[in-house]
Amino acid sequence: MQPDSVSLSVVIMAYNEEKNLPALLEALCTYLEGHGRVREWEVVVVDDGSSDGTAGAVKQWSRKEPRVRLERHPANRGMGAAIKTGYLAARCEYVTQLPADFQVPPETFDLFLPHVPENDIVLSVYSDRGEKPTRRFLASGYRLIARLLLGQRADYTGTMMFRRVFVDRVEITTDSFVANLEFPLKVLNQGATSHLVSFVPQARLSGESKVANGRRILFVFKELLALRRRGL
Repeated sequence: MQPDSVSLSVVIMAYNEEKNLPALLEALCTYLEGHGRVREWEVVVVDDGSSDGTAGAVKQWSRKEPRVRLERHPANRGMGAAIKTGYLAARCEYVTQLPADFQVPPETFDLFLPHVPENDIVLSVYSDRGEKPTRRFLASGYRLIARLLLGQRADYTGTMMFRRVFVDRVEITTDSFVANLEFPLKVLNQGATSHLVSFVPQARLSGESKVANGRRILFVFKELLALRRRGL
């Protein structure tokens, strides 16, 4: 174990992801157990009101690996709510997150871990997401509007690694994926030291994204406006 190794909680937000979770948990637990920079770890899966076998898939894993824990919402509350639940449930010194769809493989953490000891938060951006034209247009529009409204960089991904103490210092008020922007901006506004990495995500193992639809886009816009009114 390396002298600068860390204690790490990995939060996974899952909504109807029973097909993707087993492969992700297998890869993640293998990665964490064998990594020289991780001395202690846990995985917190937040089932955000799934109607499929998501919870059962996590429970099955928990029986053979007790460091995998399940948190459940009785109904779907949104990615931001799942993030809040997962972050608050985290017990280790550092916290990070992964999407349940396996678009961000565990090996991506190799980009973050070397910079953790000297920084309060390590952030990331996509160097190329390989999106379809419609999704790329929506993502670009979101980043532009967010930057105009909030006056700060708005292209951070949800994959970040930060000191657990900031969970108690920063309030997440948004219930959509905007939480992945609200949280790091508030951490940075507190004077946190930071580092930025970039990576290319891979394709989903199964299913479709649950983010890009008209109702969610309108909701996200309203959340951005609310953040602006509150001065972030």
